Amino acid sequence: MNKSKKRTNPKKLHISYKYIIFFCAVFATFNFFIQKLAYQNEGKNYPQVQNMRFNQVQSNKFNKVIEENKKINVKNDFSNYTVAERKKYFIANIFPILHKTNQDILIKRNIFFEIEKKIQNNNLNVLEAAILKKLFNEFKVKNNDLNELKKRIDIVPASLGIAQAAIESGWGTSRFAVEGNAYFGQKVIGKKANGIKPTDSENPLIKVRSFKNLNDSVKAYINNLNTHFAYKDFRKSRYELRSFGKTLEGRILANQLIKYSEIGDDYIENIQKIIKKNNLSKFDFIEYRSAQR
Repeated sequence: MNKSKKRTNPKKLHISYKYIIFFCAVFATFNFFIQKLAYQNEGKNYPQVQNMRFNQVQSNKFNKVIEENKKINVKNDFSNYTVAERKKYFIANIFPILHKTNQDILIKRNIFFEIEKKIQNNNLNVLEAAILKKLFNEFKVKNNDLNELKKRIDIVPASLGIAQAAIESGWGTSRFAVEGNAYFGQKVIGKKANGIKPTDSENPLIKVRSFKNLNDSVKAYINNLNTHFAYKDFRKSRYELRSFGKTLEGRILANQLIKYSEIGDDYIENIQKIIKKNNLSKFDFIEYRSAQR
């Protein structure tokens, strides 16, 4: 006689799928609320975050001022000034934004160190784990590598930012700076990419990335140095300076930006000349001692 095969009850199978779907829905809802609580409680566990959020509000107000200034000084055009005036106003415009963006990063850096202590003591809670996850995502760190995250959450010396912006935008007079607040020569590729086509480019898909305002341009520049694989040596050198308790100086870190421009060593030399000639190193000592570790 043939043994009869056991048949699965369709009703029981249907019910089991219901439980699986219900479990997934509960888990997704739980994760959503954990992320929301993490955001709400960041400021309670870390007072620095409250300052960061305040700065973000101030940043929005500052952006409005920038937009108003555009109506007065058409498209941030510095070409009508003398060379001395142009440099003065250029630095006055860009330094506060570099300063504020760096301060936001220092806040996140301090939060990271507090979380790192919790990890070492096996005392990390769910909300802190969610905050750490956000930092990994923001700074594009893979495999939850804490040491790599430490290298990426750091400032870019103001002297370096000012000097590179001066070179890439011709002290704010280039077509890219005037038309699209493109002060750092960042490239984007694609027909739909938001950018400006260079007149001498052989590839129509390569553009210079444009921005709504100078604030967004500065943030993208710092994010680029902190996350792009081409600037790994820059981050390594910065990390080593931190390890020795040195103040981060633009003229030193400029040596690691040979991949930023096609002209290589000449580009580095130009950065260092602008920093020296315009006494930009003074900006590197204003605020950054607060993040020696």
